[in-house]
Amino acid sequence: MSFPAALRLGLLAPAILSSGLAFAHDHALSRGRLVFGDHAKPQIQVLDLDSGEVTHRFDIPKPNPGLVTLAGGRFVAVKAGGEVRFLDTGLSFESHGDHTDIEKGQVALLPLVLTGQNPAHIVSGHGQAAVFFDGIRPWDGPSTAKATLLSLEGLAKPKPPLIDWPSPGPQHGLAVPLAGGRLLVSSPNPAYVKGDDRSASSRPGGFSVVRRTKQGWQQLARLDAQSKPPAGCPLFHGHAARGELHVFACEAGEGGGLLLLDSKAGQLRSRKLAYPDARRSSSLKARPAGRFVVGNYGDSAPYTALLRIDPLAQRLSAQDVMPVPKGQAVCQFDLSENGRRLANLTPDGMLRIYDLAPDWKEVAAFEAVAPFDCAYGAKTPTPSLVVIGQSAFVSDPVQGRIRDYGLETLKQGLDLPVGGAPTVLAGGDGG
Repeated sequence: MSFPAALRLGLLAPAILSSGLAFAHDHALSRGRLVFGDHAKPQIQVLDLDSGEVTHRFDIPKPNPGLVTLAGGRFVAVKAGGEVRFLDTGLSFESHGDHTDIEKGQVALLPLVLTGQNPAHIVSGHGQAAVFFDGIRPWDGPSTAKATLLSLEGLAKPKPPLIDWPSPGPQHGLAVPLAGGRLLVSSPNPAYVKGDDRSASSRPGGFSVVRRTKQGWQQLARLDAQSKPPAGCPLFHGHAARGELHVFACEAGEGGGLLLLDSKAGQLRSRKLAYPDARRSSSLKARPAGRFVVGNYGDSAPYTALLRIDPLAQRLSAQDVMPVPKGQAVCQFDLSENGRRLANLTPDGMLRIYDLAPDWKEVAAFEAVAPFDCAYGAKTPTPSLVVIGQSAFVSDPVQGRIRDYGLETLKQGLDLPVGGAPTVLAGGDGG
């Protein structure tokens, strides 16, 4: 299968990378590989973007795994059946300023298996990956909530070293590797840990920054309602990082809003940024080169708007809010590598491309897939959207295909038959 030359831009690998311009070098650029799961088959597959062929298939405990690309783009974490595995994509990258060369090595599902109660958020950075295990509900039995920390450099070794941070209690939590060997960890909701009130939320309410020492875990700082300045994040859910700047989505109302944490040069500076109105975000996206962080926005699920967040702003306004057409759920969204455009896949099957500045503006729309149900726990197959470089990839589980759309060209590119019912795609920044 041959592709037009224009399609050779930006199609790289499951990581934030830019291919550069085709005329800036004298050799063909590899587009890399794309990892995806299936709605019915308990396996992950690897699609070669140069040949258009599925080259590898690996069995996993259950279909529809969670896939998280780790920092650097070589490894993909696979959550399935209560365990976490790691896929080595075999990709290595070398930047030449105007373009990035990709070398393709061996693909392998690594022997390392992490187990624990309810694996959830996986965050990577500063050479580390942190896998958070939420534990179980306190009224269901003893909980062993924890974060497991591992080195990306040692991941492919036969027995990579692992370090566990034990959570004080069950929580739908998060652990974020910071510079200098520090780890930001969420603090569980005391009412949920106690277990008397079964309506109490499992979402955390604040954070601590810790470091591993010979004597155990040392607390370096607190970011909660009692810290100075107050930096609580009640009902936290949603995190994105832009370099050393971290943004956390908290509940709406008093004490809520967005928590901004700057962790540069060993220092920790935090401040709160209020939402434009009484709604909130629960999912955030950012790119290192971008100005804005973008979140979903609404009273509760389903969220029906997008929120543009300028971390340097003193306040957000109604102009930062973009309602989803026809009052639909936001469903899935992702930013371009340069952070200037956003792709949004909605339940009507449309993929809409927006400029973020100076104002929200729809610049293209595609009938990408058939209408679908994107509610949490939907029984029917759910298409997936990821942005890699300047291309938005969309899986079509009904027709068994994967397509891409250029965020700069505003044209459809590849349309590859992969068979089965492809759903989740691995891509993005691994955050």
